[in-house]
Amino acid sequence: MALAAAEALERAVPALRAQGFGLLIVDTPPAADQIVRLAVAAADLVLVPVRPSPDDLDAVGETADLVTAAGCPMVFVVNSATKKARLTGDAAIALSQHGTVAPAILHRSDAYAASALDGLTVQEADPRGAPAHEVAALWHYVAKRAGVLAREPVNKITGSPELKVVGGRARGKAG
Repeated sequence: MALAAAEALERAVPALRAQGFGLLIVDTPPAADQIVRLAVAAADLVLVPVRPSPDDLDAVGETADLVTAAGCPMVFVVNSATKKARLTGDAAIALSQHGTVAPAILHRSDAYAASALDGLTVQEADPRGAPAHEVAALWHYVAKRAGVLAREPVNKITGSPELKVVGGRARGKAG
């Protein structure tokens, strides 16, 4: 069934573009199989989430090879990282040897699971919390990289410009 859905996606992408859709986000299983190959072939940008662990770093090579072979731009996203852990920095350095690493890092937090229980994102559940800021910083980077960001986003709560990624950490811009 998943393969049929991936094949339907492959056929739908040109039609969606013709209708004016400029952004399509597809979440795939973490495997280099036919489903992922079809999604990568349709992609303008591939995000590869990687936990800073030896197992994830060893496993990501197959996915990176698949994306590289497809000729698609790829960005690694360090996620579920421990704050101030040496392994987080080491993982980003190791990944940078094989491609671009997003400057925004998503740190481990119970906020993701807690907000999901209520059917919310971390931005909806706690817009001022660190996880919300990290996700906003990642989205800002990805949107600029994908060319879908027309202007600097504004935080609806504070009215100030959204976060800026500085030195790999999300920080609020003074406004």
